[in-house]
Amino acid sequence: MDPRSLLEPGLRSPDLAPGSPSCEVYNGRVRASRPRLFVALDAASVSGGAVARSGDGYRFASHARMALPAGALAPSPFAANLARPAEVADALRELARELSVGAAPACLLLPDGVARLALVDVPADVTAQQYARFRIVPGLPYPAGEAVIDVMPLGPGRAVVAAVRRSIVEEYEAAAMRAGITQDRLDLTPLAAIAGLLREPGPRGGLTVDVVLGDAALCLAAHEAGTLRVLRNRRRDPGPDEARRLAEEVERTAVLAGDGAGTRIRVVGPGARGLLTSWRSRGGSAEPGWRSAGPANGVDAAELPWLGGAAG
Repeated sequence: MDPRSLLEPGLRSPDLAPGSPSCEVYNGRVRASRPRLFVALDAASVSGGAVARSGDGYRFASHARMALPAGALAPSPFAANLARPAEVADALRELARELSVGAAPACLLLPDGVARLALVDVPADVTAQQYARFRIVPGLPYPAGEAVIDVMPLGPGRAVVAAVRRSIVEEYEAAAMRAGITQDRLDLTPLAAIAGLLREPGPRGGLTVDVVLGDAALCLAAHEAGTLRVLRNRRRDPGPDEARRLAEEVERTAVLAGDGAGTRIRVVGPGARGLLTSWRSRGGSAEPGWRSAGPANGVDAAELPWLGGAAG
């Protein structure tokens, strides 16, 4: 479909991989193992569950969500995120109790809005980590020595790189530890979502724009036949006209990817169902990025961007 039709009716932990003296690489910890238990944090809530990917969707062995008091957590790439760490830890403790986590290791997922993300073409004579230090680290609003780098390889010569401030990573890890959660690995929710969505690229020959929503930020990823062409990261500004503004962002993303028409659009994350309903009421056509397989006990898979972590 033409994304313009949406606008109006009729239309990564102990095993840090070695880095340079200026930064560390979280890649080894982030994707070395594949636990089925996930714990995700965002501005409005903490959520998680034991999840497995099947051929027709995601199967939930367990799921729970605990609301956070307003202002307790505010995702930011440079400032402290946990304004009231005790309240965040309390919510995580309740989540762990509801899920009967016990000593089971969990993947801890940090929210969109904490990392600087970039899609890069990596020269043949350097690694993605080395290129990230050259391309991203110098422009960060904090000392290079505080940068932790994550890399999501996309194939020869391409990768998504993310930089997170070490002190921010440590805030989230400390809250999980205080709640008694055993952390197996660390991931970024937007990268987990994009990785999962890229594993289901859709029909060959057509462009897909995926909208990955977080409480405070969002990502737009345009890809074709599994090849990521454009990645954009924006702060989220909820309001009565958010659906229109996001439709415009989808259109821009499709144009940047070189295809302004015939675009397949998928949405995951908090507010996905409301956004899809709004777009459809305007004559648009979009779909949830993923669904539950079998009974889900009231869980709407499309509202959970971290499910992409279970796809690998």
